[in-house]
Amino acid sequence: MAAGKIVGVFGSWGFFIASLAQAQFAYQYDQTIPVEANDRVLPLAWAGGLNAAQYNTLDLNGDMQPDLVIYDRSANKVLTFVKSGSAFVYNPVYELQFPATIGSWILLRDYNCDGKKDLFTSDPFGIRLFVNTRQGNGPLSWRPYNNGEPIYTKGFSGTINLKVNETDIPAIEDVDGDGDLDILNFRFVGFNTVEYHRNFSRERTTTCDSLQLERITQTYGGFEDCSCGRMAFGQTCAQTGGGRTQHAGGKSLLVLDLNNDGDKELIYSEESCAQLYMLENTGTSTTAKFETFVPYPPGQPVAMPYFPAAFFEDVDGDGRRDLLVTPTQYARSLSAIDFQRSNWLYKNNGTNSAPQFTFVTSQFLQADMIDVGDNSTPAFFDFDNDGDEDLFMGYYAGTNSRGGIWLFENVGTGTAAFRLRNTDFAGLRFLNLYNFKPQFADLNRDGKVDLAFTATAIQNGQTSLFFLPNQSAAGLDVSAANVQNTGFRIGPAENLLLVDIDLNGFPDVLWGRSNGSLQFWRNRGSGGQPEFSLATDGYLGLAPSTSRQNLATATGDLDGDGKSDLLVGDQFGGVVIYPNFRSGNPAPVDDWLLMNGNPVKRRNLGGRVWPAVANLFTDARPALVVGNTLGGLHVLRPTDQTELSEEPVITLYPNPVQESESLFIRADRVAQVQFFTVLGQPLHEPFTISANQSTPLNPGLLAPGLYLVRITSRGKSYARRVVVIR
Repeated sequence: MAAGKIVGVFGSWGFFIASLAQAQFAYQYDQTIPVEANDRVLPLAWAGGLNAAQYNTLDLNGDMQPDLVIYDRSANKVLTFVKSGSAFVYNPVYELQFPATIGSWILLRDYNCDGKKDLFTSDPFGIRLFVNTRQGNGPLSWRPYNNGEPIYTKGFSGTINLKVNETDIPAIEDVDGDGDLDILNFRFVGFNTVEYHRNFSRERTTTCDSLQLERITQTYGGFEDCSCGRMAFGQTCAQTGGGRTQHAGGKSLLVLDLNNDGDKELIYSEESCAQLYMLENTGTSTTAKFETFVPYPPGQPVAMPYFPAAFFEDVDGDGRRDLLVTPTQYARSLSAIDFQRSNWLYKNNGTNSAPQFTFVTSQFLQADMIDVGDNSTPAFFDFDNDGDEDLFMGYYAGTNSRGGIWLFENVGTGTAAFRLRNTDFAGLRFLNLYNFKPQFADLNRDGKVDLAFTATAIQNGQTSLFFLPNQSAAGLDVSAANVQNTGFRIGPAENLLLVDIDLNGFPDVLWGRSNGSLQFWRNRGSGGQPEFSLATDGYLGLAPSTSRQNLATATGDLDGDGKSDLLVGDQFGGVVIYPNFRSGNPAPVDDWLLMNGNPVKRRNLGGRVWPAVANLFTDARPALVVGNTLGGLHVLRPTDQTELSEEPVITLYPNPVQESESLFIRADRVAQVQFFTVLGQPLHEPFTISANQSTPLNPGLLAPGLYLVRITSRGKSYARRVVVIR
């Protein structure tokens, strides 16, 4: 038998393993696996990434220290980071303590002067407020203001709801210096001028425990925004000779006293511009007047390809509020946006009333995470044939940017530990593709596992299934120069999973369609190329639906019953488990994630998600690794953390096996496998199999007779016999 012609991983076999018959699904966040990149250990490696972050501070754990509350618009997700010494630690438990109806933006401000920040957010009819009702050091709790009604203001002809465009971020601050919160927002329709809604709570009640808003003016500061880098002061855009307002996109406002004179300057940005602009207030705290604007901050102004928004919070613990700038968008709209460097920090070297900002980094928090930009898609394979699973990550990159795959080598022993080895594995950027989603399967039927991926061509926008044939007898030896296009085309946001559905030893396709359905395509190919045909539309009952699109799937034996389970991720960040999915009609499980010991249904794991299954610990059951819109990863570990027994459970089936049949090998842990003749002669190099995954072998490459199989795990070897018959 020729070396390397014996193994190909296609899926999971459904036979029973008695020692692992624990049928349950219970996972929790785990951040203990070390990750090294660029000669430093990433302290927030598994925090999940950031894209369009909005920064606020709030004491989450009752220690009187400001923690970080981040809302990321691109994933519609709240992320919580607790201050620990001089650093922040990701703690998702607090995310559960925020209202579920947050959307578009959040601003944490103390509206009633009780010392607890309240939560303002977008509402279809304007602005919604949740009052902070936390008791002592107990958990966060919130009460909808005014029975959940939107915030009202007194208009020019009566009470109206204070309408704000959904894409805008208003300024909610004490504008006039009287101690209660006022609101500035761009006009909902018409000219691009700012409305000033003054709060008269102090004047009327001497307290600030209410919102008694009145619209004072629709031309706050006497300016109109005309276009990028063009504003009209004391007149309209049309009167300046440049025509009317040329855009109607989102706007962002921040008010600060930049020169300690008691009135507020305006930091402004809009959707189609790359810069922040500062308008200096030459008027008073009650009657603002703007006459000039300049790019901001001075010295190193913001230059971000799309809609920068500014936030003023102390993030380094020195008591001075810093400036944070991020892109404010729901999804990637320009290929030039760099989501790996989208969180800009300017340190305040002045005071809170006269800040002086100095640029520090474009990767605040991001530099401490695994963050490939956006749409992180994980896959695992032992590329170096050292007996453990290495991490591969595809990413989006953008329509005019070449994408690729990152490789993190597993350098751990027992429990995983990763080191960034390559940000362009196999030279894939050479191919002029983006939107990479990798996985592993033997697509050319040569007995070796290939690197497969879907990707989108920069030239024509077509998304196809590709693979790089594996030239290695063990491990992974592939090159972009040998890329093969299967001709299987999908939509750019759609997802494919190569998995042996019918257990014939060849990889089939599960296709998550844009219409919400999941399709099963059977592999009927022959020779060196796969050929897929539709077998089932609406697989597992997942027919077209308006409530989901582009499902992403993964398989693995999650509960240790010897049967493969299916994970299905959606565009809302949720993952559902279908136990023993080949049984035909499994009941979905959506409360498998535990937080504070309690099950949580369909938790948002970062916007659109891509799940994977991997054996990263010495547990009897595998971990889940979830990529997401934000470009990062979460590791979810089984809660029971049952250690594997000393002696591995190894199954070879069927045995004896005919030359025309497939032989499957399965172990309850990651292991290396090597075949020998009865005289002890090796027939090939050792290859690695994943835990609890049935690996098909091709006995037709063996002459009839008796063979020895050596299985090695954790430095110990075990022997089994296999008989091949005609």
